[in-house]
Amino acid sequence: MRKSDDTSDDGRVAEEAARWFARLQGEAATGDDWLAFERWLQAAPAHAKAYEQLEGLWVDLDYAPVSKGLGGRPLLAARRRAPQRAALRASGRRVWIGAAAAIAASLAVAVGVGLQPRIPGARTFETAAGQTRDLTLPDGTHVRLNAASKITVRFDRDARRVEMADAEAVFDVTHDPRRPFLIGVGDRQVRVVGTQFNLRHRADLVDLTVNRGTVEVRPADAPQAAPTRVTVGQELTHTVGQPGQLLRVADPDASFAWTNGELIYRDQPLSDVAADLSRRFTTPVRIADARTAALRFSGVLVTDNEPDVLRRLQAYAPVRIERTGDAIILHRR
Repeated sequence: MRKSDDTSDDGRVAEEAARWFARLQGEAATGDDWLAFERWLQAAPAHAKAYEQLEGLWVDLDYAPVSKGLGGRPLLAARRRAPQRAALRASGRRVWIGAAAAIAASLAVAVGVGLQPRIPGARTFETAAGQTRDLTLPDGTHVRLNAASKITVRFDRDARRVEMADAEAVFDVTHDPRRPFLIGVGDRQVRVVGTQFNLRHRADLVDLTVNRGTVEVRPADAPQAAPTRVTVGQELTHTVGQPGQLLRVADPDASFAWTNGELIYRDQPLSDVAADLSRRFTTPVRIADARTAALRFSGVLVTDNEPDVLRRLQAYAPVRIERTGDAIILHRR
């Protein structure tokens, strides 16, 4: 009788895991959903085990039609191709629910044939040009994502992980010594326990400014190497592919200014200004030639609207603005 009860409990937990899996994969998943999921996950060891098994069958193997007559055969038959992956996502929540339920119903068989959990599921967040976004992650960490940015977040049981593509973001990380917050950015790994900092990865340049706490930075391929520690009022800059980095005193207000609608420059090339404005607004801003790109600029640009920003830039810098059909061109005056 006890064995029957255990089987029933396993089935109930597997169904709950399937429902959570389907909900969190949907576009409508909210921060509250993730927090509720964390509570469910920590309520019992069986919950985490069931979800990890379910996720392991799905992630990195990708979804393929579920075999009706399992008979000891692998549950997932083949990898999906990229176009199919996009079509599946577009087909909506019903596909996720049906697939997750089918996988959950077959967990015991699938694990029995030797399929091991792979990398846990990840969520990607991105913004378009002219768009910023505020995120609250499952652990309560707050992320302010700047325009034209993309990050991928994955929470494991031993660590919280972020992969940062071309992006800029302010991270206010919840303190959790049991699960460090790890960010892969360029060829560097940023390790955090609980702090606030601005991290920028544009082209081949990584720039980190700390406003609270301490952040450790290591080469991504040497996680055991002695870290460079960056603390309040310090800025670390690193060129991807180069062996070292520069650590210097900095004003955090300048790095965080974009969150208040300002861009602050101190003797920086005009090419940096053009790149920032191209992300801040929907019309690309381009430089007419190399001489114009090399012009140095210092000043504060309030990014309330594109016409006013360009008018101020023309007043502060020796440039002339040309509008074309699809771009704004900066010429040296």
